[in-house]
Amino acid sequence: MTAAALLTRRYIAYGSNLCTDQMARRCPAAVPGQVLRLEGWRFIINGEGFATLLPQEGSLAWGLVWHLTEACEAALDTYEGVETGEYRKVEWPVGGGPALVYLAADQRPGPPRAGYLERILAGAAAWGMPPDYLAELGSWAGTRG
Repeated sequence: MTAAALLTRRYIAYGSNLCTDQMARRCPAAVPGQVLRLEGWRFIINGEGFATLLPQEGSLAWGLVWHLTEACEAALDTYEGVETGEYRKVEWPVGGGPALVYLAADQRPGPPRAGYLERILAGAAAWGMPPDYLAELGSWAGTRG
């Protein structure tokens, strides 16, 4: 069986999992794919200090597709707190097929945790996301809870 045959799931990262070093630690078999526009979604930092997306007509967020193995998906489920209800898994038909997205239960805006937003900004910049979107992400640096 080839390595490509083991990649069974598309996952859209929009937060700190844009960072390749972080994904290499969490999901060493994951393979990055294309950058996608996520129309109708707005990026926020929630009250827990972590990223999520909220549906909002006319908004635009960006994400990166990662191709995952079953083990990668299981590792992300644990890291994202699916079992404890911190994030829930949904599937979106974007970028040519279904893709897994993790959405936070806490949808209240809040300030980012120390060092967290910097990882998101570095990852978004490394993947060539547009400057206006990078500025939007950076605007969360000044938020207070």
